[in-house]
Amino acid sequence: MKISYISNSSCPSELPSSLQIVKTCEYLSKHGNKVHLIIPNSAVVKLSVEEFYDIKFKFDIIRLLRFKKFPIGINYYLYSFQSFLKAKKISEIIITRNYFVIFLCSLFKKKCVIELHGDISNESRIVKLIFATFKILNSKSISKIICISKSIKMKYISDSYAKDSKKMIVLPSGSSLKMSYKNSLNIKRLKLGYFGTINPSRGINIILKLAQIDRKNNYYIFGGSKNQIIELKKKYRLKNLYLSPHQNIKKIKYRMKEMDILLMPYSNKVTVSGNVSDTTKYMSPLKLFDYMSTGRLILSSKLEVLKEVVDNKHCIFIKNYLNPLSWLLEINKIKNNILKRNIIGKNSHLKSKNYFHDNRVLKYLE
Repeated sequence: MKISYISNSSCPSELPSSLQIVKTCEYLSKHGNKVHLIIPNSAVVKLSVEEFYDIKFKFDIIRLLRFKKFPIGINYYLYSFQSFLKAKKISEIIITRNYFVIFLCSLFKKKCVIELHGDISNESRIVKLIFATFKILNSKSISKIICISKSIKMKYISDSYAKDSKKMIVLPSGSSLKMSYKNSLNIKRLKLGYFGTINPSRGINIILKLAQIDRKNNYYIFGGSKNQIIELKKKYRLKNLYLSPHQNIKKIKYRMKEMDILLMPYSNKVTVSGNVSDTTKYMSPLKLFDYMSTGRLILSSKLEVLKEVVDNKHCIFIKNYLNPLSWLLEINKIKNNILKRNIIGKNSHLKSKNYFHDNRVLKYLE
């Protein structure tokens, strides 16, 4: 099948959305499809897409050269229209998260799949008006509506944007990391790691505070730009705090495996880069699935949406997650309980096998 994936995101970039889109294209290609990824000409990383994302199953990348920044305002509509025209000529089906592209597919009767990752209320007034007026998600042109969580599916149904039909399937995010399980060891100084965006809503401040008050363990942050890391190093001169900018996926899996505990200290309002929307109720973070694949113990903020994937058998949830002392209390409790750490880590590792990108894309093709 000839498939075009239209993305607004810079690629390559440090954003998890770009990683998921690239891996979707890669594994669609693995299963014998001719895949084109259409993106703006706005890469923020100098490495090639193939190198940065460790691509093994290649696909075509089409950059729309006139769009050198993330398309917003009038450029959003111009980019959507141009990318749609390009995809319409070269593919049998279009996959996208772009709402206006879906409208164009409906208008021109082009077969498509949409991934829902957020609330439509955060889109422009024009997009919201179009979807409310024409009930686009009920269009016959849409083959599938991919919802990354049950919560987001129910949101669109309750707001009358879509009918509860067989078109709507819940498909959480996944991981491309495959690692063998190995028991954690009982050591004096734990390595606690965070991998991802340096953003207050992702809990960076919690980790920095923990490094200040817990000198008996070591804390690692892998993520963000070089400039962000330089600024953090100037501000926090701690011997037990190790800071490194974002690394490509090939390197990062080995770093994750070196940790004893992996941290997901989300705040009570999680935002994405360039967006003020709160994704707490609907998100399905890639970080969770990558963490699970390592078999290491995960400590996470207690967010209801995460329980769609994991429970207390696979992860330890921090109830009072805005308070660093609550995290420290749980760290001290689990530190010497090596049996519990390994049982939960093993459960998590076993469950991760259900969430590989390879399995995920098969749902697109059914």
